Amino acid sequence: MIKKLLLAFFLIGSLSANAQRIAIMGALDQEIAILLDSMKGKKEVERSGLTFYKGKLKGQKVVVIKSGVGKVNAAYSTAILLDRFQPSQLIFTGVAGGLHPEALPGDIVIGTELVQFDFGQIDSTGFKVSPFRKLTGGRHDELYIAADAELLKQAELAAGKVDFLSISGRKPRVFLGRIATGDVFVSDQEMAENLYQNHQALATEMEGAAVAHLCRSVGVPFLVIRSCSDNANQNARVNFNQFVEPAAINSAGLVLKLLEFL
Repeated sequence: MIKKLLLAFFLIGSLSANAQRIAIMGALDQEIAILLDSMKGKKEVERSGLTFYKGKLKGQKVVVIKSGVGKVNAAYSTAILLDRFQPSQLIFTGVAGGLHPEALPGDIVIGTELVQFDFGQIDSTGFKVSPFRKLTGGRHDELYIAADAELLKQAELAAGKVDFLSISGRKPRVFLGRIATGDVFVSDQEMAENLYQNHQALATEMEGAAVAHLCRSVGVPFLVIRSCSDNANQNARVNFNQFVEPAAINSAGLVLKLLEFL
């Protein structure tokens, strides 16, 4: 009987400790490098083919993970993360293609809403984006998934306190707006303009909406922060290779500052 009580106490304590952790995800090594370098008391945990990094950032208990590129990898990593660690909230950090006409490499986009732009149906009139499907069947009513309002508020405040890296001789701008997710690296001006016009999206990337969908499904507050590595046009691949590291640093820098506000 005493052994059972001790085991129950241990399990409750473990769940409580995990629930206090803030989860931070990035798809690439560059996107989480500054976080791992800054982490205090870092410990690695291997689960289901993934490496989780537990420790403290800015005094906050965190768990950091590289999800891998694309919606499938992001969804898998998020599912394992949510099940194993039961985080209090989840922040995704990384780079993206900028879609706002005035956005340049290094600029920040804090995602107010996420949309999966390559999920839908094709009929005689062409392709139409559809809302996410529920795990139990049927569709969600809304096409766009809203980020957590409190995380958004604190991220906007934190952004004003960050000394972002200058890229090409200019200080980055900070935008708040919609982010479009799809399993494609956009490097086409027409496609970029369509995403901006049809969804009013300010950035495009390959993981955010998948992560948002899982977080919404289980009630975990989330936020996606991106820094533009390119403009999703014909020069996107060249610009990505040139600016991925400083852009990733700017995004992670905002995450670190945000942790001070939480």
